[in-house]
Amino acid sequence: MKFGRCLFILVITMSEKNSAQNLRLETWMSDLPPQLKDVPLIYLAIPGSHDSMTYGITRSSGLAPDAEPILHRLYPLFRGTILRWTITQAIDTWQQLLIGIRYLDLRLATKEGEENFYFTHGVYADEITKALKQVKDFVDTHPGEVVILDCQHFYGFKAEDHRRLMQMLLNMYGPQLVPRQLDLRTITLNSLSRLKQQIVIVYRHQSVYATSEFWQPQMLPSPWPRQDKISGLIRFLENVCRHPSMGFVHQAVLTPTPAFIILRWTSNLRDKCAAPVIKDVLPKLTEFSPGPPAPDNGAGARAPVNVVIADFVDLNDALFSKTIIQLNMKLLEMYK
Repeated sequence: MKFGRCLFILVITMSEKNSAQNLRLETWMSDLPPQLKDVPLIYLAIPGSHDSMTYGITRSSGLAPDAEPILHRLYPLFRGTILRWTITQAIDTWQQLLIGIRYLDLRLATKEGEENFYFTHGVYADEITKALKQVKDFVDTHPGEVVILDCQHFYGFKAEDHRRLMQMLLNMYGPQLVPRQLDLRTITLNSLSRLKQQIVIVYRHQSVYATSEFWQPQMLPSPWPRQDKISGLIRFLENVCRHPSMGFVHQAVLTPTPAFIILRWTSNLRDKCAAPVIKDVLPKLTEFSPGPPAPDNGAGARAPVNVVIADFVDLNDALFSKTIIQLNMKLLEMYK
């Protein structure tokens, strides 16, 4: 009996390993085992990038509306240092999608005297059109993939700016958008493929409530850990709660405080925040599983993962994406 059980576990483990090895990052959703394409999207493990568009920040970038007041005094003198702690991604949107990233965290701002919209993280990054077009081109050429665009923050926006931005998104993606549903558990990769819907837009502002094409914030909660130590971040990730009928974002990111940065003034966010997450937090995430949470999250139960985001997702040959995607193989026994 004991031998038979061990053999069963070995067969399942080998099956999971083989299935994971067959996944290509560029087309990992298309390459999932057939039974997982009928799993609700909110129960899959999906890798994402944090502050996805900061790769567009350069030394010529000016301060944006979300800049802390102290930056207005420090930026002219310490531009290089501030940028090293502001940039969170090294590769552009297209490259992120190629390495398996399927959730993009968008922070948007207006610029005085212009009608264009810009990505931001304290300082301006690129104008948004090129990156959004890269998402469009990607889904057009990868029909089995789904991308989540999370419009997290809006700086310097007026009501008219929201109307213009929403119309821009509707014009660009149109019928490819996944409209919000009363029950998100009905949304699967197979159902989306039949409908030719590939883009989820979460719009975290009340102006979207009358627009059924976009998801509301409560459909994909994204609590901020606000931790600058690995131990605190791990505790946060292990103790979050999520609703069984909603998606969720686990933010596997360290947030450097001013004191943290001052003690590491000559270093950067990649080496002091992103690399330690890959080294010490990512192995802990392998202990997590996707799938449906218990209705009350269970006494002491760990919330299953859905979207997981990180800084510098290209580190170690995209180890972050590979690790999160492989978590889906744990669902094979549940949905066999």
